[in-house]
Amino acid sequence: MDLRHLPPSHRSRTPPPRLTVRGRFEWTRANGVGPPPDVFGDLAGKRVIELGCGSGHNLAHLAAYHHAEAVGVDHDRHKIERARSFYGEHPGLAFVRADATSHLRSLPPASVDLCLSIFGAFSFLEPTEPGPLLTATARVLRPGGRFALTLRATDTTDLVLIYTRS
Repeated sequence: MDLRHLPPSHRSRTPPPRLTVRGRFEWTRANGVGPPPDVFGDLAGKRVIELGCGSGHNLAHLAAYHHAEAVGVDHDRHKIERARSFYGEHPGLAFVRADATSHLRSLPPASVDLCLSIFGAFSFLEPTEPGPLLTATARVLRPGGRFALTLRATDTTDLVLIYTRS
């Protein structure tokens, strides 16, 4: 039954079931396209933050398969609730409802090993307004830390960028 056409009172209020963490990291809209997460090196025990984590699928993969200490940040209450319902009990994984820039500013300098934005917070900025979020990201990355993001280049092409902090 297609529930999209039913009024909200006919939809289930039951939270979605817990998900099994998927065995792959998805960079783009095309499954399996992009470098393997091994490009980040050994993430065991490393602090990883995803800005605009949505449902948390990629972050859950890094926590489960690469043993990262992962935190997903999203300003959307519904996305954080969904991520928590899917993966909230998973060890090494937490989700925070917050503005990305404000959350990064609350962290100590040089305290993050990897910062991700896979169609996340950087995708929703005005083209002339990335400065505060970029500055906050650079401030929390340790020397040698990575900043990885995926952006839509066109309607059919995605752009994957990985930067290393000097």
